[in-house]
Amino acid sequence: MAALVVGVLALQLGFILSYVAAFHQPTPRDITIAVVAGPGVPDGIAQQSVDKLNALDGRPLDARTGADTAEVRRLLRDREIQGAYVIDPSGTDTLITASAGGSSIATALESIFDRVAADQHRQVTVRDEIPVGAHDNRGLSGFYLSIGWVVGGYLLAAAIGLIIGAPATLRQAWTHIAVMFGYAVASGALGALITTHVLGTFAGHWFALWLLGTGVVFATGLFTLGLRAAVGILAVPLAIAVFVVLGNPSAGGAFGANVIPSFYAAIGQWITPGAGTEGVRSIVYFDNVGLGQPALALALYSAVGAALLLGFTARRVGRARRSNAHTPAHAAN
Repeated sequence: MAALVVGVLALQLGFILSYVAAFHQPTPRDITIAVVAGPGVPDGIAQQSVDKLNALDGRPLDARTGADTAEVRRLLRDREIQGAYVIDPSGTDTLITASAGGSSIATALESIFDRVAADQHRQVTVRDEIPVGAHDNRGLSGFYLSIGWVVGGYLLAAAIGLIIGAPATLRQAWTHIAVMFGYAVASGALGALITTHVLGTFAGHWFALWLLGTGVVFATGLFTLGLRAAVGILAVPLAIAVFVVLGNPSAGGAFGANVIPSFYAAIGQWITPGAGTEGVRSIVYFDNVGLGQPALALALYSAVGAALLLGFTARRVGRARRSNAHTPAHAAN
């Protein structure tokens, strides 16, 4: 009982610490932008602006020059930049953002360039080139969809581990994998159906989201099953620590990787909540650009989970066989 209380308390405090640390003070960092000199702007002005922007305290921006507005729009859609600043000779410049890539990044850019324009006695207008959908407030729907898939994956795996236990044979291990895959296919399809057809949040993307959801659920669930085979009942708190305590805040939600602490930005894309969230953004708003990294992360979790589950099951079967071979009854025969 004492160990249980201490363990639950540690998870609770870890949850509080992780979430507050990730979100208590969002600070822009190295947001990639392109600076474009409009027609009539003297040569060299764009580069001078880039140098000044890169010299801002705290380095909130990672600026470079762009050829024209057509190029920066392409770069935005290819996810090579997160915003653009077009200098106009009239004194009214344009900030181009993409709130679909993270509404807090777009908001941070607006705040930064409002200050920059005020210091230079210029005006700035904002154009959201790739906005979030009308039914996707601040881009949070993809985050919640991904979290739902993740929760389903580790809850089913935890239930299998607690009620049925670790597989005793390789055949049972493969059965657990098959059950998890079937559940992942069903839950991925239904989660995508709710957001595309029932709520209309991501209309037109059902099949791609179904595939993504299947991958998120299967990777999360199989990894948890592998932990169960490796460390026993401790797999449940370990899965919660990985997917909830670390995974949820590092996924960012409405916050992009450039406004949360570096630690969370680094791990977020390699944990299934973040991989799912980024995958939804890539599918819905960027024509699948950037989908490769989430797919790789999900494949790695699936591979590691399968290796743990099958490896430790095979080890357990081998021990059982050796134990039976050395029993007195077997020796007498």
